[in-house]
Amino acid sequence: MEIKNYKLEISYIGTNYNGWQRQKNGIGIQQVIEDLLSELLKEKITLIGAGRTDAGVHALRQVANFKTKKHKNPKTIYTYLNAKLPRDISILKVEEVPLSFNARFSAKGKTYIYKINTKPDPFLFKLAWYYDKKLDLIKMAEGINLIKQYKDLSSLAKAGDYIRKEIDLRELKLYFDGKIITIEITASHFLRNMVRRIVGHLVALGRGSLSLEELKDIIEKKSPSHGKFTAPPEGLYLKAVYY
Repeated sequence: MEIKNYKLEISYIGTNYNGWQRQKNGIGIQQVIEDLLSELLKEKITLIGAGRTDAGVHALRQVANFKTKKHKNPKTIYTYLNAKLPRDISILKVEEVPLSFNARFSAKGKTYIYKINTKPDPFLFKLAWYYDKKLDLIKMAEGINLIKQYKDLSSLAKAGDYIRKEIDLRELKLYFDGKIITIEITASHFLRNMVRRIVGHLVALGRGSLSLEELKDIIEKKSPSHGKFTAPPEGLYLKAVYY
């Protein structure tokens, strides 16, 4: 029987999960969706995600694909999953794609956003980093301009085996609506914990516990052991994946 390849676009709040990936200890979003697909299609399904998100991290539009020998109308898969999934996970779109499509390896870039909430708001609990101390946005913008000058940002990442250390950093910007500081980053690929570390160092600049010269020195060391600050997971969102 002919094999079919289906692409899913997924949105989720990561608060109650141990990240995207199937876990031995705890529940990953991947596992929740895989189990429902296996139930629907009566065969073991393996989802390939565009990238991992850590425990507590959210996604506005994660992308995944799976292959199956069972033929289903994409609308049937969409309806079944959304009827069965918990309310903190939603399927935005299901479509059949060529067999060559791989959500991870076909990706050309991604955008993440990070939200810092500066005023008390219980509705943003676990959906933004609540930071009530004054931040110098000009210093943070200067830090952004400095970071954009570099390709190797391994100092602003967690230690890991990096296939590609050089980053094509396409966009890094900050905007503030009077309550929420949003930092948006688009790049060819991301190293482990890179966004949270970039945000952590920018906030350190903003509160005066890190200087631009110190940040420059950290980046030029090209080693994760020199990074000092990591923002918490709850403010991070995978916004988009590009193909």
